Amino acid sequence: MHEQRIARLVRALLLVALGVQGLTSPLAKYALRAMPHCVDASPITAWAGTAAHLLMASTDCPQGSYAPARSYLAVVQAAFACSLTALVFGLVTLLLAVGTGIQTRRMLGSVRRWFARRFAMPVDCLLSILSPLRQPVPVPASARPFRATSRPQLRRGPPSCSC
Repeated sequence: MHEQRIARLVRALLLVALGVQGLTSPLAKYALRAMPHCVDASPITAWAGTAAHLLMASTDCPQGSYAPARSYLAVVQAAFACSLTALVFGLVTLLLAVGTGIQTRRMLGSVRRWFARRFAMPVDCLLSILSPLRQPVPVPASARPFRATSRPQLRRGPPSCSC
């Protein structure tokens, strides 16, 4: 049990670290601000960027920097979204691993019970607000109630008028 909790904490901290690392990278700056005219890149990054058609050599950029291609902005935005998602999931997982989810559920239950006690309204009062009480309406009735007499012998066979 203790090892499982430590493993959950480690996984959550790795997700948080991955998200923070992605958000502090230069790509995150480009996702939030305007695209630069030239991007500084190491030789390995430049080779990978030109091979993937993310960077292109340009005469307008000084030595050691490359112009971003059209697909560069899409990759930058995708990297930013992945980093932000990893950070959010990591924080949620960290809170759940620490036990904050159980405490939050208990707190919300106590708040709900407090509101139920504080704003409790009797059912009859609530019904009187929603639908007013109905008053009986007098209906005139005849002095002699109609009684249907049952004659089972008349109900058997064809009707008497068909003969």
